[in-house]
Amino acid sequence: MKWTLKNLRAVRPWHSRGRFIYHKNLDRRIWTDGMVMRELVSNALQIATWGYIASMQKMGFPLSDDAIHDIFIHGSTANYYYDDTSDIDICIVADLSGMRAAFPGVDLYTLMKSALGSWRRNYRVRICGRGVDFEIVDINDVPRFGPNAYKVGGMYSIMRDEWIRPTIRLRDDQIRTIRRDARHEFRQIYRMYRKIVRDGMAPDFIETFLARLTTQRRQTFYDSPAQPVSARTMAFRMARRCGIVRDLRERAIWHRSKNFNLD
Repeated sequence: MKWTLKNLRAVRPWHSRGRFIYHKNLDRRIWTDGMVMRELVSNALQIATWGYIASMQKMGFPLSDDAIHDIFIHGSTANYYYDDTSDIDICIVADLSGMRAAFPGVDLYTLMKSALGSWRRNYRVRICGRGVDFEIVDINDVPRFGPNAYKVGGMYSIMRDEWIRPTIRLRDDQIRTIRRDARHEFRQIYRMYRKIVRDGMAPDFIETFLARLTTQRRQTFYDSPAQPVSARTMAFRMARRCGIVRDLRERAIWHRSKNFNLD
């Protein structure tokens, strides 16, 4: 199959799926008007999380229940910029000293990602119509974004049923400024996307471009970790929402794999 603009899904900067989204309220399926997580949602998330931890224990990972210090959600579903592509991001804070002793010299985070991939092949977790993504961090590592702040933005502990760091809604005038700048950033991403497809750029170029977008997005987290809404973070979400990021990843995979396929 030859990749061209015609056989990729049309993506336009003004398309409704590429619009800037910032709600007035948190997702009401997950949160009450008082910004407390709904009990059924909290219970479901805890069951799924402990099920994932139990699967790691069955695989032989030395991760006891006592090693789990906290479980919290973060990301867009704990903030005002959620959309229909948002997963529920769960972070498990654990003492990984036992795992480090058991696997010396091994990148634990890569190992745990592999375990998560294995678990996902057997389970499809959806809560409030959203997928659920898990990550484990070591309580012995210094938090990158302040005391107890392992992630940016709002963080809500489902073990203690309270905000670790409450999410903050930006003022309307701040949002207008960010929206204007995000549209400019998004148009630049879109122009590069068209050039990549039109000129048949190699997969290394595509992956470098995607890596640069991710790096720039993450750099803005350090500017305002309590409220990580910036033009670049929102432009990236707009590109992901309308399919640019996925299409480029699929294009790179297709190019790299074509020598191993037979029509």
